[in-house]
Amino acid sequence: MEHSLLSELKELITNLEQKKAETRYTIPSEIMGATKKAKNLERFLYDIFAVVNGSGGINLLSIIRREFGMSVELTDHIDQWAPYSKDQFEDALHDVIDRAEIRAGKQGLFFEGSPDKKEAAEALHLLKRIAHAAVKCQFSPKLAGPHAYIEILDHVIQFYALPNSFLDDSMIKYRSLLSSDRLYAMSGNDDTITAALKSHVKEWYQRSTYTFLEKSEWYHTYESVLDYLYVLTEEQLECLRIDFIEHIRNELKLVKVKPELHRVKLLKSMLETVLNWKV
Repeated sequence: MEHSLLSELKELITNLEQKKAETRYTIPSEIMGATKKAKNLERFLYDIFAVVNGSGGINLLSIIRREFGMSVELTDHIDQWAPYSKDQFEDALHDVIDRAEIRAGKQGLFFEGSPDKKEAAEALHLLKRIAHAAVKCQFSPKLAGPHAYIEILDHVIQFYALPNSFLDDSMIKYRSLLSSDRLYAMSGNDDTITAALKSHVKEWYQRSTYTFLEKSEWYHTYESVLDYLYVLTEEQLECLRIDFIEHIRNELKLVKVKPELHRVKLLKSMLETVLNWKV
């Protein structure tokens, strides 16, 4: 008797799991209505910008839940949304982005300085392009392909170059943005997209007049150089290597005044790593 009861429970679980997996979700009318009524969208644009700059990949679902009151149940089952409903909601998000503005009192979300009208308009244009591409990556990843990810990265780089987006002129602002680990996360751990992003960054850097990647002071530690070797040419890497070796020589002079075994070992490890770098 107990065995038949157990079999009945197992069968019921199987049926319910199958039914759950086959469920197709549609977007409630109140959610669609919320997209049409959405206004004061600076925070929406800012949060998308923060996501594409972060190390967690492109996932806009938490932003969408907050902005439009969508349930966790619905966002957790995005793969089971009815195709027409997903397309309808994606179109609605693009409409929201098109309507977005940056009011004068909200410029502090995006700028450290005070932009003029031309710079503010350029920033809004870039932020909208970034948001449109991010929505494509979220809802139509196969159609988006590497191009949408490159578009995001390219427009983020352009935003970084605006006069008042970062008042610090030291190029530290690019340190996390260009990391190979971050690009891999941004791509959704896709090797093909990551390769395309790396190629774009390398082309951008090689066209620019920047030299910060060739200076030891730009890096947190010598280990972090590995995250940026993909950008450099052999000649640029040699400049960086020479800079680090000079740093090691200077450190060795200090260590010789007061020898400490662990510091000497650290310098030895650093030198071995520096000598083995390859583009």
